[in-house]
Amino acid sequence: MTIQCNQRMKWGEIPYSGLLTCILLTIAGLWLVACGASNPLAMPTDTPPPPTATPKPTATPLPAPGTVHGFETFLAEAKTLKPNQRQDLVNRYSAQLAGAPITEDIQAVFLWMGAANSVELIGDMNNWIPDEALPLVRLEGTDLWYLVSEFEPEARLDYRFMVDGTAWKLDPLNSETINSRSGPNSVLTMPAYEVPTELLLAGQEIPHGGLTNLTLDSESLNQTRTFFVYEPAGQLVGQKLPVIYINNGSDYLDLIEAPLILDNLIAQRIIPPLIAVFIPSINLQEDYVLNDDYSSFLADELSPFIQQTYDVATEPKATGIMGSALGGLAAVYTGISRPDVFGLVAGQSGLYETDGDLLFRQLESMRNGTANLEPIRFYLVAGSYETAVGGDRETGNVLAANQRLAESLTLLDHELRYDEQPEGHSWGLWEGTLGKALAYLFEQGS
Repeated sequence: MTIQCNQRMKWGEIPYSGLLTCILLTIAGLWLVACGASNPLAMPTDTPPPPTATPKPTATPLPAPGTVHGFETFLAEAKTLKPNQRQDLVNRYSAQLAGAPITEDIQAVFLWMGAANSVELIGDMNNWIPDEALPLVRLEGTDLWYLVSEFEPEARLDYRFMVDGTAWKLDPLNSETINSRSGPNSVLTMPAYEVPTELLLAGQEIPHGGLTNLTLDSESLNQTRTFFVYEPAGQLVGQKLPVIYINNGSDYLDLIEAPLILDNLIAQRIIPPLIAVFIPSINLQEDYVLNDDYSSFLADELSPFIQQTYDVATEPKATGIMGSALGGLAAVYTGISRPDVFGLVAGQSGLYETDGDLLFRQLESMRNGTANLEPIRFYLVAGSYETAVGGDRETGNVLAANQRLAESLTLLDHELRYDEQPEGHSWGLWEGTLGKALAYLFEQGS
C-alpha cells in the first residue's frame, strides 16, 4: 500500500521517528522511479499480458513423388514452365521415384522415359491387341511419356510398352515380371491385390519334395511320353496319397516353379501331402483338343503306372486332373469322359469352345441321361479381362466360355467352385490360383 505523511498534523506535532521514516521512504521511491523500476510502495495493479506472437504459417508438405497426387503435382508444376525448361524438373522428379507404375485406389500411372515417336501400353488390359493399345502422352520438351488409367483395386495385369509401333519392351521402372511362353512381361498389381501366401515364403526353411523324370511307352498315342513326378517331403511308409495329373507340365515346372509352390502349400497345411504328375505336351492341338486317345493314355496307361509305382490312393475322389488354356480343356474333357478314374477336375482359363461346341454337346448328353453322371468336383477360374484371347473376340472370349461351362456343370449338380478375377490370360493368374484349385479339390474331410 502507499504510505503518506499525515498532512493534517501540524509540523511540530509529527514525531521525529515518523518524520524520518516518511522522508526515507519518499526518497527511496523517487530513486526507484528514476532508475526505471516500479515503485514497490505503490499498490499493485493488473497489467495486461504481453501481446501473443502470431504463429508463423507452416508450409503444406508436398505429396510424395510415388503417389498419384504427387505425380499430378509434378505435372502441374511442369506445365507452368516453358517446354525447354522442363527436362531438369523431370530428371529431379524421376530420381525420387522408387519405381512405376504408380498406383493408388483405382488409378495407375504408367511412365516411360526415352526418345520415341510413340509409346503405347499393350497387355492384358487390351488382350494384347496392337490396334487397341493405349497411347501414352509425351510431356512437351522432355523425354517423359505418361498415361493415367483406371483398373479394379484388386487387378493384376501383364503388360509391355509398344515403342514406335513395333518394339514391345519391358517397363524399365518396374522390377516385377512374370514368365510367359514369349518371354517375361511386366506386371501391374493394384493396391488391393493380395499375393497368395504360398508365393510369399521365399527364403523360409521348409521341407522340399523331390522331382523324378520318367518315361512311358503309350499304345494309345503310339508315342514314348516323358513326365515328371513330384513326391512330397516326409511321406510315411504305406501312406496312400492323393494324386493330381497336370497338363501343360513343362510350363508349370518352368514358368511358375510349381514344385516349390506345392512345398509351400503342404508346409502351410493348405493342401495335404500329394503326388503330382507333370505331363508335358508334344503337340498342344493334338494332345488337348478333345482327343480320346490322350484321355485313354491318362486313364488307362499313365494312371495305372503311377498306382503301381507310388503309394497313391486309387479312388476317383482322391485322383485329380488339371491344366490351363488348352490343357484346361483337356482336363475337363478327360474328367467328364472318364469319371471312373478322375473325380477331381480343375481348369484355369480353359479354352472350352475350341473345336466348336463338342464339349458342351457332351455335357448336354450327360444332362439328357445318355452319358455317365458320376459325381465330379470341379474348380474353374477365369480372368475378367480374358475377352479376346488371341485377338479374336468371338472364339477367344475365354471368360464367356468359362461362365457357360460353370452354368452347364451347375445344371448337372456337380460340385463346383467358379472364380473370376480381374486378371488376364496369364501365368500370373494360374500361378496365383494353383493353391485355390488344389485346396478346393483336396479339401480336408471331403
